[in-house]
Amino acid sequence: MQHQRNLCWKLNWYRHSELEGALLLGRLVRHAAPDLVSQLTRHCADEARHALLWQRTLDALHLPVVRVFRSYQSFYQDETEPPTTAVEILALTHIFEQRVHRRFTEESRQTGVPPMVLRTYHAMLRDERGHLDWVSSWLSRCDDAEKHL
Repeated sequence: MQHQRNLCWKLNWYRHSELEGALLLGRLVRHAAPDLVSQLTRHCADEARHALLWQRTLDALHLPVVRVFRSYQSFYQDETEPPTTAVEILALTHIFEQRVHRRFTEESRQTGVPPMVLRTYHAMLRDERGHLDWVSSWLSRCDDAEKHL
């Protein structure tokens, strides 16, 4: 029973954090230079879809929706100033994506992971690789943060 409760909270937290990421990237699109709009729009859509994948996983496992008030991102905000430039936001996004990729890889290798959760991890890991690639590539080419917002 404790395992189900922990799983429920974890999956709800993942859902909420993905949705928060989508909202952040969506707000960034409004201020982004044209060279970023396409990638940010795709990334935002992926994050929203990830929230939906977690919701479908919760539904398939017959786990309830739990209101979550703190996202993964909110813990970073406790420790640092909010990012204000495209470079800062995408650098922080890259850190999030690296950690998510590492975490989901580790969790997918644990024994006893429900098959539906495992499928969701694998789907998300495929997307996270793409996110890591485009953000890393963009950051490596970026020489002037101000021109992008």
